[in-house]
Amino acid sequence: MAVPQLTLLPDPPLLTDDEDTYNAKADATVIAQQKSIPEINTSLTWIGAQVTAIGGYATTASNAATSASDSATLAGQAKTQAQAAAAAAGSAAGLPSLAGNDRRPLGVVPGATGVSWLTAIKSLYIEPSVKQSSGGAVSLNLGTSGLFDVTLTSNTTFTFTGVPSLSATEMLVVVVRVTNGATGYSVTWPAGIVWEASGGVTPPTPNANKSQEFLFTFEGSTVIGRKGAGT
Repeated sequence: MAVPQLTLLPDPPLLTDDEDTYNAKADATVIAQQKSIPEINTSLTWIGAQVTAIGGYATTASNAATSASDSATLAGQAKTQAQAAAAAAGSAAGLPSLAGNDRRPLGVVPGATGVSWLTAIKSLYIEPSVKQSSGGAVSLNLGTSGLFDVTLTSNTTFTFTGVPSLSATEMLVVVVRVTNGATGYSVTWPAGIVWEASGGVTPPTPNANKSQEFLFTFEGSTVIGRKGAGT
């Protein structure tokens, strides 16, 4: 239903009008006022309907919020149950508890009688190396590897992405080997690196036809850089 409209009243009678004009205007005004009563009633009915509809919307929104909250509660309960089931299955299979063993490797205990979380890595660990020829803006994704071998094709700006969240007792070591071909291109490292060099100066990029390794230690929010071996 469209918004009801009230018909404008005619010009009212004025004291400055002559008698005939005054009487004509007065008659027209009274008649118009009588006709406006149904229009006013229609408008009030429409307003009441809108108020009722708004109340219905509020109730629907409240019900939806309650339903969403109930769903979230059920999802949380399902997650807890799934975690408990996984822990029970792991225990039945002879696996140690996950609690308190963040990032620890799982290894076979001496005598090969079971498995346990290791406090130190005793076995050989081989990590994939990301080897590429590139230049310009180059992203070193630590979620992919911690070893990068980059041959420069132009002046290059490196950024570290995929950096994991480390606790105060955790450390991540990254190695970046930079190689220049016949042209000695330059490298710009991310800002904020603490360089372990005289005066904290950023080590130079290798000359043409030379390679240089750079080592980075991520400790919390601090990144420590140092110059490694080179040709």
